[in-house]
Amino acid sequence: MKSLKIEVKGLVQGVGFRPFIYLLASKFSIFGEVFNDSSGVKIEIYADDLSCDKFIQAIRDELPPLARIDELSIAPSQRKFSEFKIITSKDAQKIAPILPDFAICDECKSEFYDPRNRRYHHPFINCTNCGPRFSIIRSLPYDRQNTTMAKFKMCDECQNEYENPLNRRYHAQPVACNECGAKVSLKSLDNEIKFSDFEAINECVRELKNGKIIAIKGIGGFHLVCNALNETAINSLRSRKNRPHKPFALMCKDEIMASNFAEFSQSELKLLNSNIKPIVLVKKNRNLPEILAPNLDKVGIFLAPTSLHLLLFEYTHFPLIATSANISGEPIIKNYDEVCLKLKNIADLVLDNDRDILNPSDDSIAFVCDGKTQWLRTSRGIKPKIIKSKFSQKSCFLAIGSELKNEFAIYKDGLIFSSPYIGDLKNTATFERFLSLVDMFKSVYELEFDFVVADLHPYFLHTKHFEKLGFKVRKVQHHYAHVLSVMFENDLQGEVLGFGFDGTGYGDDASIWGGEVFLADENGYERVAKFDPFLLVGGDNAIKNIYHLTYAILKKYQISAPKWEAKFDKIKLANLSKIISKNIGVQTNSLGRIFDAFASLVLGIETISYDAQAAMELESLYDESLDIAYKFDIENGIINYKNAFLNALADEPKVAATGFINGIADLILELALHHKKPVVLGGGVFQNRALLSKTISNLEKNSIKYYLPKDEPANDSAIAMGQIYYGLKFLSYNQKQKIRNHNE
Repeated sequence: MKSLKIEVKGLVQGVGFRPFIYLLASKFSIFGEVFNDSSGVKIEIYADDLSCDKFIQAIRDELPPLARIDELSIAPSQRKFSEFKIITSKDAQKIAPILPDFAICDECKSEFYDPRNRRYHHPFINCTNCGPRFSIIRSLPYDRQNTTMAKFKMCDECQNEYENPLNRRYHAQPVACNECGAKVSLKSLDNEIKFSDFEAINECVRELKNGKIIAIKGIGGFHLVCNALNETAINSLRSRKNRPHKPFALMCKDEIMASNFAEFSQSELKLLNSNIKPIVLVKKNRNLPEILAPNLDKVGIFLAPTSLHLLLFEYTHFPLIATSANISGEPIIKNYDEVCLKLKNIADLVLDNDRDILNPSDDSIAFVCDGKTQWLRTSRGIKPKIIKSKFSQKSCFLAIGSELKNEFAIYKDGLIFSSPYIGDLKNTATFERFLSLVDMFKSVYELEFDFVVADLHPYFLHTKHFEKLGFKVRKVQHHYAHVLSVMFENDLQGEVLGFGFDGTGYGDDASIWGGEVFLADENGYERVAKFDPFLLVGGDNAIKNIYHLTYAILKKYQISAPKWEAKFDKIKLANLSKIISKNIGVQTNSLGRIFDAFASLVLGIETISYDAQAAMELESLYDESLDIAYKFDIENGIINYKNAFLNALADEPKVAATGFINGIADLILELALHHKKPVVLGGGVFQNRALLSKTISNLEKNSIKYYLPKDEPANDSAIAMGQIYYGLKFLSYNQKQKIRNHNE
């Protein structure tokens, strides 16, 4: 017989880990105890050698669905036991992960549909394998009294489940039932409760059938919901939300319903049905109104993430538009009072419930390219998360990320804390959410930052905030951070050929970069190629009025395009011509902006109303059966795209779109063959699935190693992780300097 002390760190709280250990102990005749503390799970066991070995191996091999082990340490102990117990949580250093919210699991779904089960049609069904975490937590350890569920007293049956180690709801903190949990109510926008409980669901569905727009409180915030097949309702939602073109996401009951409106590969179906339940971008069919995703060949679809949403589909058979309930640019709304204040002219009714949301989270978004999942937004089901890195430097620093599509990250003694998606910090409400989330992480994990890593841009609001607070702020160039992020995720060291292609990033020369080719490693970079710069006429105004970009490029290359010019106001073009002749404004070499300009030339688009609209419409024309690629010339490291714009004037739109996208993929291959280094692809332009797929195909055919983002998006949400890598190298350099100075 021997005694061992086992410490497990990782995703091991709120995921059924302790009852899992209890069952293993029973299986292998182990005596001892297990408890949570704020650093993970502690286990002490007393048994014969063989039983101890089998027990430890089973911990590694038979994890609960949501669990993840980052570290498992074993040490001898002197304690002896006569039984196995789960004991009360204890406090310790606070490094246990706060888990994200997860969609309903299959076991809970089976109970939801079973008329014999006491949770039949329960709107808030959950267990240790699913349900809310991040949205309801106040502090660690993750116990019910530290969540917004503390106000609900469990009935006897729920209490028995909660206390039974053999039940999958053992210490599932949000556990409840129709008798003792949160209640649903259908309200007006002036605080009148119209219906409650199941009558509220019935009436909500009736109003949806009648074309009404309803704000529905889900697991991480409110969605604005309407009938996805009712064009009048969709038009009304577009008008009220001032969202003329941006596509809406479609919520379906299951993959059977989803398959009526889009085409899915097996990889896409697997992602659609995962416990994340993300919005998956897939090829749409003709059964959807064109107004749902105008001028696009793809649509975002996700499956009902909670039993509340499944309950809606019990009373209707049409798909629902479910888009984040917010004012454009602001965070998702988390409570009824905010809905009344900000959405009173948008929503007709509110389906509310009294399970409070402390920390809102958005839907995660992804697409599948060549079997690989590529994330566009990482939130519900993914973030927040803690990563155990291979680094061991003793320090704590904050990487504040980019201004757009913001996420932040924190390094603490080898651990990396990654925030969920926050949004665009130019908006005051979003900036306040950023600050509150940083404060939450500081408070929960008792962190003090030694320094801050920020983007090179001198005017970002969050950078200035930390500078005013007196922090040492280390700055890293935006596109280098994109490359570093992919290097960090793929554990790359040594020189790579990094492509940083996006819309906007502050360059070393104070111009706007975005078409960068770097020879880079963890210590620095050399800019070996860039797209030919042109004048960003009108500054930020040109990002929406994309014909400004087209006109500037036409003038730059002295290209005559009378048919294109005839589509636009002559006086506006004359004013632009004067500005260009005086060279007033900043230069940019952004490939994202060149994409916009090309789309305006091909499609005649004057203005866009949402990010990447022009590029997405251009991608919708892409035809992989066409064997055409426009040639991009490179001279002295400058990538010339005059030929692409000239050809576009003569070719049909489908040919032009395909030739442009294939031409960029061929350009990447040409540079990769020349430099003979592993290729790293980062930046929002690589969210173009047609471009990414063609690029991957080119590189694989030529046996060139390439690396993509894995768990981070290609867009600016990944900047914080690149800043973390930069901060770690800064720490290493400082430590080497201290050692050198000491030796001298």
